[in-house]
Amino acid sequence: MDSVAVGISEYAIEKAPAKIITYGLGSCLAITLYSNKDLIGSMAHVMLPVAFGGNDVLVPGKYADTAVLAMLKGMNGMGVNPQDLVAKLAGGAEMFPGGITRRIGARNALSARKTLGFYGIKILSEDAGGNLGRSVEFFLDSGDLLVRTLKGAVVRI
Repeated sequence: MDSVAVGISEYAIEKAPAKIITYGLGSCLAITLYSNKDLIGSMAHVMLPVAFGGNDVLVPGKYADTAVLAMLKGMNGMGVNPQDLVAKLAGGAEMFPGGITRRIGARNALSARKTLGFYGIKILSEDAGGNLGRSVEFFLDSGDLLVRTLKGAVVRI
């Protein structure tokens, strides 16, 4: 099985049996879209909630709102019907207590939820919030996300 790594502000679209992975999610959020019908999935490692005015369209994976749109367009280009898509979210932690980051993690998750809702995409599950960093493996043969925290906990969502 091929593994495709997604870095900060990046996204990837792959077909099963590939696996998409990302590491080091702190306040960043992994957004995944998946078509069980086509066995095609996409993952973005977003850093910020919104691209104000779309000024950074050269890096659509950086923002929750532009990442979702870029993923939808890319998957549509592969023949995926947006009505067949479901989403999962992981990350969005508050790594620094006391509001130093202005609740970026929570705002990333909120922006992703709103954007997905706007496009009519159901969120099946999420492992977001808290204060622990995460790494994620997205298995495109099943649509499962394996989420590992920095303290060693592992959940499958």
